[in-house]
Amino acid sequence: MYADPTDMNAIRELLHEILRNDPAPLHLGIDLGEIEQGRVSMSMTVSDFMANGHGICHGGYLFTLADTTLAYCCATAGAPIVTRNAEITFTAPAHTGKTVTATATRRVSFGRNQICDVVLEADGHVVAYFTGQGTTPPAPKTQVQA
Repeated sequence: MYADPTDMNAIRELLHEILRNDPAPLHLGIDLGEIEQGRVSMSMTVSDFMANGHGICHGGYLFTLADTTLAYCCATAGAPIVTRNAEITFTAPAHTGKTVTATATRRVSFGRNQICDVVLEADGHVVAYFTGQGTTPPAPKTQVQA
C-alpha cells in the first residue's frame, strides 16, 4: 500500500485503506478525522472498559490513540510506517464518555524516518503530549524456492 504524497486524494484513500485493515484502532473505535500533508487528527470516545482503577482513561489507551495518529500522520508521506520509539507525558485525566482527539504534526523527515508531535485533547483541555519516531520498513525480500 503506497500512494503519491503529492496527491492528497490518493493519500486519503491510502489512510482509509490502512484503517480498514488495522484491527487495534477499529476495536477501540478510533476514527480518522482531518487529513493534510504532514498533519492528521483521529479521535476515540473513552469507553467504560478503558477506565483504570481511578475511574479515568488508562494511559495505555491514550498512548495507543497517539501512536496510531503518529502512524497515520507519517503515512501522509505515501507509505505505512511502524513506530521506532515514542514518549508521552500525561497532563490531565480523560474521563469515560468523553471524546479524545489526537492531532499529529510531522516535524522532520530523514531517510525512512519521521518525527511527529501529537497533542491529545478532551473537552478543550490538553490531556497528553506525545512525541514519536516512525520508520518505513524495508520492502519484504522475495523468497527463492530451491
